[in-house]
Amino acid sequence: MPEKRLLLGPSGNLLYSACQWGIVVALAKLGNPEQVGEYALGLAVSAPIVLFANLQLRALLVSELRDRFTFGQYLTFRLVSLSAALLLVAGAVACMQMDWRLKGIVVMVGFAQSLEFVSEIYYGFMQKHERMDRIAGSLLLKGPLSLAALCGAMYITRSIVWAVIGLAFGRLLALLAWDSRLNFAKSERSGFTGRLEWNSGEMLTLLRMALPLGVISMLISLNLSIPRYFVEVHSGSAELGIFSAIASLLTAGNLVVSAFGQSIFLPVARACAALDRAKYRRYVVMAAALGGSLGGVAILAAVLFGRDILTHLFRPEYGERPDILVRLMIAGTIMFIASGLGYVITAARSLRPQIPILLAAVIAAAATSAWSIPRYGLSGAADAALASAFVQLMGIGAILLKIDRRLQRSSGSSLALHGQASPVLRSMKPETT
Repeated sequence: MPEKRLLLGPSGNLLYSACQWGIVVALAKLGNPEQVGEYALGLAVSAPIVLFANLQLRALLVSELRDRFTFGQYLTFRLVSLSAALLLVAGAVACMQMDWRLKGIVVMVGFAQSLEFVSEIYYGFMQKHERMDRIAGSLLLKGPLSLAALCGAMYITRSIVWAVIGLAFGRLLALLAWDSRLNFAKSERSGFTGRLEWNSGEMLTLLRMALPLGVISMLISLNLSIPRYFVEVHSGSAELGIFSAIASLLTAGNLVVSAFGQSIFLPVARACAALDRAKYRRYVVMAAALGGSLGGVAILAAVLFGRDILTHLFRPEYGERPDILVRLMIAGTIMFIASGLGYVITAARSLRPQIPILLAAVIAAAATSAWSIPRYGLSGAADAALASAFVQLMGIGAILLKIDRRLQRSSGSSLALHGQASPVLRSMKPETT
């Protein structure tokens, strides 16, 4: 049984990564670049709001070793925050100058994302109790089901609206049929009752704890979304569709890094709690090596086969921009490394220092986009992604060094106290004659 669980974990993540990337491929194959751009705009507008409301509660649940909050409180908080986010998304698009069809796409994309994050809170409980096989089962079900529903709707209707509705339906079905159907009786001893629990005082405390994580998620999403806003304004939906389709090739690497980050989250938290500097450093090296390796392979493939890859995966009009693929793969390499290391510093509970770094990255993305995209189009958008990723990686490196020094000081103090206790213990031993 343990061997089966180990096999299920990677297979679930890999299949789900492929299905997530397949969403954009399907829209590109069955639709046109403008429709892909409309879906990308829906993500760019709704993602920062929904990700802020997500508040990375899964990470908080997994890394909290003292079980201060019950699962019911986490689930209640998640449902309330996501409901508020959807209302905010609807209010935001109502104020925007776009047709009602496009406004509906944005709201439906936000709803589909929200369903993902409801499942995420269940994943947090499963991960905390080392039931990665349950997570893998959900991913194996949800990925193909959601993709099939989106493809079927898009093939029949040729409408992005119905395609996104199909995507949301697949995710909702997986949530109801698998994620929420744990054996409550067997799980009560582990803190899972399946009941919603509202306590205003506890909810406020949880909000204070999770707020930095929400801000971090929002800023990360803005880093990705800002170039897309400028492309939409200066070049239109069709160019945004081409850029987003090419950028979607980074999704596979991002999801591999995400799966790795989730798998090391609890071990890193335990290593930091135990002041195990050597183990902490080992995870830092592993995260950086994974991101660098993925990026190196991606750059090489883009240089050698970029045009053919884009033409066969999407359509000939996408294959005319292999230069954008190479630029994005270079930016993606830095993103992969920064993302993996970001999981390490989050597991170490170094949250607030990330906010000014990510804010600087957002400013870099906005400044580069404002200058480059009107002049250089999609090449400028790729340069904006590169500038943002570089600023983020430099800041994360500084945080990692600070954590390392803190662990060194703390472990040294612990050893000193242990050494001082030894003579006392020896003096308490009875003397022998």
